[in-house]
Amino acid sequence: MLRMLQVSQLALIDSLTLQLEDGFTCITGETGAGKSLLLDAVGLLLGARARTELVREGARQAEVQGLFECTNPSAELVDCLAQFGAQVEEGQLVITREVTAAGRTVARVNGRITTVQALRQIGEHLVHQHGQHDTTALLQRDLHLGLLDAFGQETVRGPREAYAAQFAQWQSARADLKRAQSDERERERRIDALRFQIDEIETVRPKPGEEDRLRALRARLQYAERLRVAVDDVYERVYEGDSRTPAILGELHRLGEVVRGAERYDANLLELVGYLETARVNLTEAADYVRRYRDEVAFDPDRLQKLEDRLAAIERLLRKYGHTTADVLAHLLEARTEHEQLLHHDEVVAALQTRYKASGVALEALAQSLTDARKVAAAKLEAALAEALAGLQMKNVCVSLAFTACPPAPNGCDEVEFLFSANPGEAPKALARIASGGELSRVMLALIDVLADQGTVGTLIFDEIDSGISGRAAQAVAQRIARLAQSRQVLCVTHLAQTASVASHHLVIEKSVQSGRTLTSLRALESEGRVLELARMQSGERVTDAALQHASEMLRMGREST
Repeated sequence: MLRMLQVSQLALIDSLTLQLEDGFTCITGETGAGKSLLLDAVGLLLGARARTELVREGARQAEVQGLFECTNPSAELVDCLAQFGAQVEEGQLVITREVTAAGRTVARVNGRITTVQALRQIGEHLVHQHGQHDTTALLQRDLHLGLLDAFGQETVRGPREAYAAQFAQWQSARADLKRAQSDERERERRIDALRFQIDEIETVRPKPGEEDRLRALRARLQYAERLRVAVDDVYERVYEGDSRTPAILGELHRLGEVVRGAERYDANLLELVGYLETARVNLTEAADYVRRYRDEVAFDPDRLQKLEDRLAAIERLLRKYGHTTADVLAHLLEARTEHEQLLHHDEVVAALQTRYKASGVALEALAQSLTDARKVAAAKLEAALAEALAGLQMKNVCVSLAFTACPPAPNGCDEVEFLFSANPGEAPKALARIASGGELSRVMLALIDVLADQGTVGTLIFDEIDSGISGRAAQAVAQRIARLAQSRQVLCVTHLAQTASVASHHLVIEKSVQSGRTLTSLRALESEGRVLELARMQSGERVTDAALQHASEMLRMGREST
């Protein structure tokens, strides 16, 4: 749960530190005092979009920091943090968000820089925020299925995952069949193109690595004359010699005989004899190598032209089909395979149709299993909502879920809509058509109540979810919010005294002008301060003794009821 919130340079807030307790904390204040700024601050921690207008006028950046207590983190939270290289440290999680006046934003989790998307995913396991705008979810039919699945996750998760996996296979089969059934003229054009590519490569018949060998041989043939002159000089000096300079091999032989003649005077010269003999053997092998090499580098214009033609043909293939001959040969294999498939088009289409049909049959069966699981969850949700709404002064209200079959979609073959009947004997109709604002708020609260039992989130935040409600209904809503706070931390921005009276803790937002600048501040209220604030909330600026007495009684009754 959220233990501390620090805010600086955020709109009207210069600097603010908020310590939060367990249970139910209400936040009140005059309209425009800045109550929603606190929720904006929490929203930034949860990955909400950063607006530059949130940065206080004249400030370089706004910063929000939240300390979350996670002594027993859920497995889902631990796994989510691990995805982003973070973890709970000493039972705490510190999230920081900075927003500059230029629009740049920096997010951190336990001091480690992360992405705003990471904050969104992590925040889903820490805090759930609900406001007046959430009631619009009840008016959007396409969101109703998600609410049902969230409630019935234990029943629905398995069938939904199985359906999703099969849906992916069905989509793949459908796409493959659609491609195979494409325009016949396009198929013929493709066959011709592939046949040309296959013939072009097979005519040349390149071999792996051949281009490198050919380039090396071309260089040798192009410089054959220079190479021949170089090796001829070596051969002549080593093996043949001339009238003025004897051959090196002959000289080595003569020197060896000289040393052998002197060996009888000093046995150590035997080692020198060995060196000279080794040199003679090596030079003999060098001369043999030169003799063979001279035969290979003989200048041959016809051979060079054939080599150039071969290399040019291979390089044309490389420009079209790959960087190496291995790439070209891989392309040849792929072209042959596709060409064969296109030639046997009818058989391929028949096989794909069989696959698509079988995939569809399997998908239909899994879709029905998912629908059945959802209907079981829907019955439980209807019963849970009936009980929750009865406690919100809506005993005769009926909320039901209507199922309509639809074509296969990623989330199943079901469309679900919440139907509403406010009076006995009236047929349920779409919420959007007949429910009032106050009724929508209470239905939304009932949903939050029943869905809260399915999750592990430690903090709930309500932004004037009691708007449009008064009298006994307002009291019932207040009691329900207080009940939610018995098992989790609840923060609620409210304008209703009934809601504020049952809160365990009361904070008031106030706006003032200091040195020509407007500032928003926050203070905690104790007994007398709470009585005065409750009286103001009911009677306005002019607080009478009767209003104070009524507020005091309301606060006493609120404490007793919780």
